[in-house]
Amino acid sequence: MPDFNAPHYEALRPDAPMPKRVSTVRTLMYIGGVCGILMSLLFVMGLSASPEEMQAALDEQTAMAAEQGVAMAFDLDMMRSFMAFAVVVTGLYGALSFFIASRLRNRTVGVFWATMLFQGVAGGILLWGLLGGEILMIVPLGFAVTMLGFMWAKESRAYYGLL
Repeated sequence: MPDFNAPHYEALRPDAPMPKRVSTVRTLMYIGGVCGILMSLLFVMGLSASPEEMQAALDEQTAMAAEQGVAMAFDLDMMRSFMAFAVVVTGLYGALSFFIASRLRNRTVGVFWATMLFQGVAGGILLWGLLGGEILMIVPLGFAVTMLGFMWAKESRAYYGLL
């Protein structure tokens, strides 16, 4: 006989408060959304620099890399293309994270799976970067994995009616 007093069954009530794990995921997604949007704006600021300023910065970076024995094969157009791509990626991440976080209060299966899919894709991209040698990817990867784990907890699934 199941224990209907267990916390995950409590989450099945229609008037149940949002579980702490879900509210933690919601808070982290709001923070990630704001960070993504702000990062996108920083790249937009970089794109707004004049071609002369950007070329000077690129020449300085190339000289610093050459001092360390690293050859850089970037030109101005490639750098601008990279920055435009970064604007789109970080802006899209920020906007989606913020949007999904704002919908987490809705107790629908779609919101649950949208969160799982979003964090799963973000975690996969971060894992790919980590395996590619970007050791600092481990920090946001840890957040993505934590959010996936928190959403997969029994009381979180019960809150969205998935028990």
